[in-house]
Amino acid sequence: MEILVITWNYPPRQGGMEQLLASVCAGLSKNHRVSVITAYADKHFTAGEESVFRPAAPGLVRYFLFAIVKGIALLRGNRNISVVLGGGVLVTPIVLILARLFRRKAIVQAHGLDLIYRNSIYQFLVVRGLRYVDRVIANSRHTARLAQQKGVTERAIEIIHPGVDWQRFQMAEDAVALKQARGLAHRKVILFVGRLARRKGVKEFIEQSLADIVTQVPEVCFVIAGANAAESLTQHEDVAGEIRRSIERHDLSEQLRWFGAVSDAELAQIYALCDVLVLPVLDLDSDVEGFGMVALEAAAAGKPVIATRCGGIPDAVDDGVSGILVEPGDYQRLSESIVSLLKDPQIGAAMGQSGRQRAEKEFTWGSVVSRYEATFRGLSEEANQDALPIFDL
Repeated sequence: MEILVITWNYPPRQGGMEQLLASVCAGLSKNHRVSVITAYADKHFTAGEESVFRPAAPGLVRYFLFAIVKGIALLRGNRNISVVLGGGVLVTPIVLILARLFRRKAIVQAHGLDLIYRNSIYQFLVVRGLRYVDRVIANSRHTARLAQQKGVTERAIEIIHPGVDWQRFQMAEDAVALKQARGLAHRKVILFVGRLARRKGVKEFIEQSLADIVTQVPEVCFVIAGANAAESLTQHEDVAGEIRRSIERHDLSEQLRWFGAVSDAELAQIYALCDVLVLPVLDLDSDVEGFGMVALEAAAAGKPVIATRCGGIPDAVDDGVSGILVEPGDYQRLSESIVSLLKDPQIGAAMGQSGRQRAEKEFTWGSVVSRYEATFRGLSEEANQDALPIFDL
């Protein structure tokens, strides 16, 4: 089978969507020929790429035009490409144009925010098109419900969770040595990992919970591994600046360590040294946590997760088993849950072990790619259909 992937989100950009696309493409490439049309990137980062096509200059409109022209050329020259896979709702119009022109199967991944982004033109011209693709692959049950609210039939939705390379998070060094190396000896470490979008709730956690936790666990340190979402099409606020001002205002600089954006190798070490991961996501109408990849990564590292019960997070955290879920805005319960695990490390260790076992069993990239392959095969086995309309105006 040959597959054409159309995606704006792809390395060297960083983020959960980029990681998902890269891992799925790498897994599919083991048994299939995969071509990727993605966004511009500096040649310094793209040297040696195979079957990855990029426009010569940055810009969303330029990318859309390039993707259509390049996609037509690839499909016209290769009748063996049977699937056009969109790496996000944003590229739905491109996927539909290419798939319907050449009578191929159209599949689009949906991640959450790309379904609900508040722009009437985007909703009409982009999200509306999901009704006419052959399959929508949702990253969580919550994202699947959002897709149905946008008019996608339940039959056309497949829920395939992201995976995790759990072996990447197995560290030979223990947490004590790693803490010592980073100046965190004898500290209880609460970790946050991720781009600092407003929905992540880091500022609110500092203002509503951290001071209370410090009172009960004076040796605590809140570690932030992340920076502003500089390359995001939808996130432009200086959330990092707001967080810094909040830290100063509440006199918590001694209880916080800011690592900023980190490499993959550093990230594995940071997970290993933490005592608990916190994901204090806000329940917003304008933004959503589609799944919660960092919760899965923490589980793979054997660490317990405390998170809010919103978006797709409940798919990533098994409440009471691999972590604890609290209602959004319940900062008292959030603080109590964190303090309980910091004061009783055995409970946290047991949750971390359960999370690791679940990650190894249910969320390997091999099993994720197999689900994609099964979806592709199922579509290929369906009887050939007449071309469907791109939009029902």
